[in-house]
Amino acid sequence: MKIYALVGKSGTGKSYKALEIACENNINYIVDDGLFINNGKIIGGISAKQANTKIEAVRRAIFLDEKHRENVKKKINELEIENILILGTSIKMINKICNTLNLGKIYKIIDINDISTKEEIIAALESRKKGNHIIPVPTVEIKNRINGLNKLNINPLKRFFMTSNKKAVILEKTVIRPSFSYIGKFYISSKVLKQIIEYTVYQEKFIDNINRINISNISDKLDIKISININNIKVFTNLENVQKDIKKNIEETTLIDVGKIGLYIKKIKNK
Repeated sequence: MKIYALVGKSGTGKSYKALEIACENNINYIVDDGLFINNGKIIGGISAKQANTKIEAVRRAIFLDEKHRENVKKKINELEIENILILGTSIKMINKICNTLNLGKIYKIIDINDISTKEEIIAALESRKKGNHIIPVPTVEIKNRINGLNKLNINPLKRFFMTSNKKAVILEKTVIRPSFSYIGKFYISSKVLKQIIEYTVYQEKFIDNINRINISNISDKLDIKISININNIKVFTNLENVQKDIKKNIEETTLIDVGKIGLYIKKIKNK
């Protein structure tokens, strides 16, 4: 199976371009935002656009839910797939999807900046600011298969496309405004990040208390500083594992890269 990866930041028009890439490369299968699509039909998965929150949408897009994941894996295993296109905001995200669905290594990486003009990307970003999202399947398929979306916010988008071998096709996509649509840039609040950190830290019995958590964004990576009290001076070697667990849990849950984690011991209380 050849895995094609379409990579680009959120809102830059990946789903808009997906059908064109599939058409050019004879790809019949697409994985996009939690859906498994074959020739314009949804044959597996649940759309991240149906999620009630952005956090839930991210988890759904990378198939963290077991039932959702197994549904798509079963469909993939039942088929003889030569080529598949996977959409993601980063290579890291697509590799995670590939590992989760047991698909193997990426065959070819396509960057949205290499196939879209600057003007197209700006237009896509402006459309996203208005809360619009695109699913690369016909509107009738969306209305028949996806529940929980306001029918008034589902509209067809048809485009005439000429392939490199001069074959003319009409590609239909669907524009939707999901329940978690937003105006402006998407962010995950520091409160959510702190909850993940607190959950991870308190798994360790030698940590008595978290005094303070500071989170800052440096070069698109999180810089985290945590002040703690510990109850045993002999557990310094365990702190590195705590750092690794925090990094793992944040990155798997939110797909935000963690640059540095500093654990600062304020008090040591020997039991």
